[in-house]
Amino acid sequence: PYTGYLTLAFLAAVLIMILADSPWTLLATAIAIILMVAGWYACRDRIHQIAATRNGHTGTAPVIANRPLRGR
Repeated sequence: PYTGYLTLAFLAAVLIMILADSPWTLLATAIAIILMVAGWYACRDRIHQIAATRNGHTGTAPVIANRPLRGR
Protein backbone atom coordinates (compact mmCIF):
# COMPACT_ATOMS: atom_id res chain seq x y z
CA PRO A 1 0.00 0.00 0.00
CA TYR A 2 2.86 2.39 0.63
CA THR A 3 4.21 2.15 -2.89
CA GLY A 4 0.84 3.35 -4.22
CA TYR A 5 1.01 6.42 -1.99
CA LEU A 6 4.62 7.03 -2.97
CA THR A 7 3.68 6.83 -6.65
CA LEU A 8 0.83 9.30 -6.20
CA ALA A 9 3.13 11.68 -4.33
CA PHE A 10 5.69 11.45 -7.12
CA LEU A 11 3.07 12.14 -9.79
CA ALA A 12 1.74 15.09 -7.79
CA ALA A 13 5.27 16.50 -7.51
CA VAL A 14 5.79 16.13 -11.27
CA LEU A 15 2.45 17.84 -11.93
CA ILE A 16 3.38 20.73 -9.63
CA MET A 17 6.73 21.16 -11.39
CA ILE A 18 5.02 21.13 -14.80
CA LEU A 19 2.40 23.66 -13.72
CA ALA A 20 5.08 26.00 -12.37
CA ASP A 21 6.58 26.18 -15.87
CA SER A 22 4.18 28.70 -17.45
CA PRO A 23 0.60 29.95 -17.33
CA TRP A 24 -0.11 28.30 -20.71
CA THR A 25 0.79 24.93 -19.27
CA LEU A 26 -1.56 25.56 -16.37
CA LEU A 27 -4.36 26.47 -18.78
CA ALA A 28 -3.77 23.44 -21.00
CA THR A 29 -3.69 21.12 -17.99
CA ALA A 30 -6.88 22.60 -16.56
CA ILE A 31 -8.66 22.18 -19.91
CA ALA A 32 -7.42 18.58 -20.22
CA ILE A 33 -8.64 17.72 -16.72
CA ILE A 34 -12.05 19.27 -17.39
CA LEU A 35 -12.37 17.35 -20.66
CA MET A 36 -11.37 14.04 -19.03
CA VAL A 37 -13.89 14.48 -16.21
CA ALA A 38 -16.63 15.48 -18.66
CA GLY A 39 -15.79 12.49 -20.86
CA TRP A 40 -16.03 10.15 -17.90
CA TYR A 41 -19.44 11.49 -16.91
CA ALA A 42 -20.58 11.22 -20.53
CA CYS A 43 -19.51 7.55 -20.81
CA ARG A 44 -19.96 6.11 -17.34
CA ASP A 45 -23.58 5.02 -17.74
CA ARG A 46 -22.68 3.02 -20.85
CA ILE A 47 -19.64 1.52 -19.09
CA HIS A 48 -21.78 0.45 -16.13
CA GLN A 49 -24.36 -1.02 -18.53
CA ILE A 50 -21.70 -3.09 -20.32
CA ALA A 51 -20.28 -4.28 -16.97
CA ALA A 52 -23.74 -5.27 -15.72
CA THR A 53 -24.41 -7.25 -18.92
CA ARG A 54 -21.11 -9.12 -18.61
CA ASN A 55 -21.54 -9.73 -14.86
CA GLY A 56 -23.96 -12.62 -15.36
CA HIS A 57 -21.66 -14.41 -17.82
CA THR A 58 -18.17 -14.15 -16.38
CA GLY A 59 -18.60 -12.74 -12.88
CA THR A 60 -16.95 -9.52 -11.82
CA ALA A 61 -13.83 -10.14 -13.92
CA PRO A 62 -13.48 -11.62 -17.40
CA VAL A 63 -12.17 -15.16 -17.41
CA ILE A 64 -10.36 -16.67 -20.37
CA ALA A 65 -9.48 -20.35 -20.16
CA ASN A 66 -5.96 -21.41 -21.09
CA ARG A 67 -6.01 -23.64 -24.13
CA PRO A 68 -3.75 -26.69 -24.11
CA LEU A 69 -0.72 -26.58 -26.36
CA ARG A 70 -0.77 -28.92 -29.33
CA GLY A 71 1.80 -31.69 -29.32
CA ARG A 72 2.40 -31.69 -25.58
